[in-house]
Amino acid sequence: MDQEKLRFRLNIPIGDAFAFAMGRSDLCYAEASDEMRQVMGLLVIDNLEYSEQWRVSAQVRASLARRWPQCVAF
Repeated sequence: MDQEKLRFRLNIPIGDAFAFAMGRSDLCYAEASDEMRQVMGLLVIDNLEYSEQWRVSAQVRASLARRWPQCVAF
């Protein structure tokens, strides 16, 4: 598959995705890794920015940066 055409989309409610990214929920995963939570956080931010919710996106990014200080993406 051509990598330039590969896209990911958030298919769960944004509140559930944010709770998972922050470590407050496991979304029925037996073992949710930190990396999975960080990727979900990036999808939340992407979804908010795509829908032009800039203020909420900035707040989410700040919360995720505090939760995952070692992740350079936040």
